[in-house]
Amino acid sequence: MLKYSLCGKFHSGLYTESCFVLAEGWYEDSVFHVNAFGFPPTEPSSTSRAYYGDINFFGGPSSTSVKASSKLRQLEEDNEDAMFVFVSDVWLDSVEVLEKIHTMFSGYSAMPPTCFIFCGNFSSAPYGKNQVKSLKESLKALADLICEHPTIHSSSRFVFVPGPEDPGPSTILPRPPLADHITEEFRQRVPFSVFTTNPCRIQYCSQEMVVIREDLVNKMCRNCVRLPSGNLDIPNHFVKTILSQGHLTPLPLYVSPVFWAYDYALRVYPVPDVIVFADKYDPFHISNTDCLCINPGSFPRSGFTFKVYYPSSRTVEDSKLQGL
Repeated sequence: MLKYSLCGKFHSGLYTESCFVLAEGWYEDSVFHVNAFGFPPTEPSSTSRAYYGDINFFGGPSSTSVKASSKLRQLEEDNEDAMFVFVSDVWLDSVEVLEKIHTMFSGYSAMPPTCFIFCGNFSSAPYGKNQVKSLKESLKALADLICEHPTIHSSSRFVFVPGPEDPGPSTILPRPPLADHITEEFRQRVPFSVFTTNPCRIQYCSQEMVVIREDLVNKMCRNCVRLPSGNLDIPNHFVKTILSQGHLTPLPLYVSPVFWAYDYALRVYPVPDVIVFADKYDPFHISNTDCLCINPGSFPRSGFTFKVYYPSSRTVEDSKLQGL
């Protein structure tokens, strides 16, 4: 059994059990004396592609990666009006949240976004015997709002990513979509809607996007072997950890259970273009190793903030709906 003595420094990042680390030090008298801990360097997607060519790691029907398509890249650059709206904690049973979504739709009706990505939890009061019935009624109310804005109804796509407290198999990841019997009526009324898994992957032209709805930041901070000292810029430490580990939940299984047969859905290697961490932590967006990491924050808890992403320019806009 290897014994070690730690007397050095930790480089930036959130060090949790199950992380891969690089340890620097010396071995003496059957003890490894560690001077410093660091994470493996993050490999840019362009470097990975140089080794693996056009193999499709991301998923989808294509046998080859569409990132190399010059036609798709040109289409992406030319469509300057394309935008993705990311909203988390869309509590459909909250009157105030529905009012704010109505305001959002009214503002966007003249120029509908390409896609609205709505992340759970979809109920402010989860659990209970009436949760499913209440959620079906809430989705009906949302469908009514969408149908009030014909341009959005006919032009925008809607993606729904379930949260940890929505109906489903406890806290295990990846998480299946909301059940068909809950969403059937909504899908009939809003045909351009997709109820997907958590996490999910979205391919837009040549760009690869990953969306996960999980409160990871606080969970990783709570389970740190040692919190960073000095610079407490937690979002930067968090993003570096995820990208260095190449996995969305680099935590022990007793902290973040994983359905092992589908663990590959949580891997982020090669690094995608965009990762959306729909987390209740404060909103942020950070670029690291050519990957844009976005947290829209909790819509009702953060004063109705959300994020808008423009794929053509690869920029993020901080947005907020003001109170009356």
